[in-house]
Amino acid sequence: MNNLLRQLGHSTLLPDDLAKPILAGNTPPVEDIVMALVIGAMDAHAVVVVDPKSSWNEKRLARMALAITFLSAMATLGEGGA
Repeated sequence: MNNLLRQLGHSTLLPDDLAKPILAGNTPPVEDIVMALVIGAMDAHAVVVVDPKSSWNEKRLARMALAITFLSAMATLGEGGA
């Protein structure tokens, strides 16, 4: 898990206020990490959907990525999560 979090910290998927503590060895709450990833997926989906140059396949892929993000968040947090 630590290796996975370190890789996530090095990616550009998280904002600096979450990535820096991960890289320093201080893991923030999982709920905060999941929320940042869900917001990022929602932003990416919105950008693709409103871009008139996006193909139907790109729009479908963005929608599927968003669905996978939500399903992953629900699985990670469980019923008692944020």
